[in-house]
Amino acid sequence: MANSMKLPASVNAGKSLKIDAIRFLAAFWVLMYHFKPPLFRQLLPHQLSFLGGALWSGATALFAGPAAVIVFFVISGYCIHAAYHKDVALKPINYYASRFVRIGLPLIVLLCVVQPLPAGQNYLESVLWSLYCEMVYYAVYPFLRPRFSHIGEMIVGCVLMAGVMVACVRLLGHPACHGCVIETYHVPGTALLYAAGWIAGCLIAESQRNAAQFQIRGAYSPLTLAMKRGLDVSTRALANHLVALRVVVVAAGAFVMILLSESSLKPAMLPLITPDISLPVFQFLAAIWIATETATPSQSRVWSVLAVFGAWSYSLYLCHKTALALLEMTAFDEASRYAWFVEVALAFAISYAFYRLVEKPSHVISQRLRKYSPDVPGAPAA
Repeated sequence: MANSMKLPASVNAGKSLKIDAIRFLAAFWVLMYHFKPPLFRQLLPHQLSFLGGALWSGATALFAGPAAVIVFFVISGYCIHAAYHKDVALKPINYYASRFVRIGLPLIVLLCVVQPLPAGQNYLESVLWSLYCEMVYYAVYPFLRPRFSHIGEMIVGCVLMAGVMVACVRLLGHPACHGCVIETYHVPGTALLYAAGWIAGCLIAESQRNAAQFQIRGAYSPLTLAMKRGLDVSTRALANHLVALRVVVVAAGAFVMILLSESSLKPAMLPLITPDISLPVFQFLAAIWIATETATPSQSRVWSVLAVFGAWSYSLYLCHKTALALLEMTAFDEASRYAWFVEVALAFAISYAFYRLVEKPSHVISQRLRKYSPDVPGAPAA
């Protein structure tokens, strides 16, 4: 039997469109989370001020930035393994140089740019934690990949270790604050918290790209086979209900935000549940969603348009708060009626310019650093 099942170019193109589009939507969700929704009360007539307040509260819960980052992690695992799954053996120097130039060079350039800005470093810190986690996942991938026959055990092991870590901190330790994850667990602990989602992304790619291999007796552990069958069942059941699934994912992310909130957003009867508990649960819903989306590729024009923005979603994720840092150096009125629209427009302009000048060249360098062979696909865009 063949080691992998080759998919038609149109199918792979449809998957790529969706992945790029979802990556943009996740980056936009993070932007909205950091910028907060516009002040609807100022935009609506005085008689509708009550509606403006309701819209603002609803949008604040809707755009769940932390949940969007979890989606990024699942997509990252999927993209990395989809690109490298055919390699018999990774060349460590080329792999690490390629991956860390791809993510690290834009980060270093941006650090140099924002350093002179009074609030630039503080704004950048709010997104750095996820990039540090990505670097941990990139670093361990070459060691995990040869053992992906037991990828199910890896996922369960990460869940158990993360659960024990959270229980120890919550029962015996002292969290930095009720919603502080990176400050409490630091980079290694935070990476462990969300590692199951990243590895689940690898499992999705493994099950789709090596579908024939799963038919060979003994090629994968029973637990891995059970997880693969679970993914297959869920994707078949949900493929015709994608709109409903997307609504559920967005609603679940909003629910995570509501459970975390200490404001009037959260009804009194709901408990306060921190993201070190809620997001590790959400990551499995995100994995089911990504598995279903990639199993049902689409050439729809909507995905094509969003995918164009998805090509520079990393720059949008990395640079969007630079707009706030720049505006703080001017006499810009942050409380004005149209302040939010100016901030978002500037964030998009800065991010796109950064993509053209820094990220895209970094991607080219990253591809050249990797030694290609006839059976190896190009490096992923993530």
